[in-house]
Amino acid sequence: MTKPLKLTLAALLILAVVLAFFLTRPKGIHTAPWDGAALLAKAEQSLEGLPAKEASELRALLTSTGAGRYDDRASAWFKTSLKEDLKPVTDYALASLRAMAEAGDAAAMWHLHFVLTQRIATGDEGFRWLRKAARQGYPRAVYDVTKEKLKHEPEKLRAAMEDFAKREDDAAVQALYWFAFGHDKGQDGLPKDPTKAEQYRQRAKALGDKLHAAEQAK
Repeated sequence: MTKPLKLTLAALLILAVVLAFFLTRPKGIHTAPWDGAALLAKAEQSLEGLPAKEASELRALLTSTGAGRYDDRASAWFKTSLKEDLKPVTDYALASLRAMAEAGDAAAMWHLHFVLTQRIATGDEGFRWLRKAARQGYPRAVYDVTKEKLKHEPEKLRAAMEDFAKREDDAAVQALYWFAFGHDKGQDGLPKDPTKAEQYRQRAKALGDKLHAAEQAK
């Protein structure tokens, strides 16, 4: 058998093995869902020393399942992150957000980024989650990434804000507040105009209220 033929047969054998692996591997294997029971139990223990009302409020933030669960976890983190005796609550809030983010939830990614960027040590990771959320099209993340990217290009930034302001999502709310602030201060190439500032502010509030009501109705 010639050497070229041997090489050809070896290559075909390797290809056959690879194909066999992909064709016979078990289907439908998924990563096990996150189980935060142990962390939640520790958080619950740390709440025992608190007044009943405060403990109940924190417990509700940690276990909510509705549309506000992302804000609730972030709020629990902020309320306890500087309290060493409540570190288990902080840990659970962060782990819960991380689990949702790692499962592909773009809203959780943005909120996880917001929490992580509050500390220098975790800032880089936080911005990575922000970019992941933006790639998934999460409105607030797209807004934040665009604003940062164009911060030194005022004309392009204003054009982007005008496009955002035409939308019906949280990116539009943020853009409208951007115009309101710009007209209040006379910055970002916008003339100082209190009347326009108030008009943009009212539009932002109205859209924000509309979006909140829609989210709560789900």
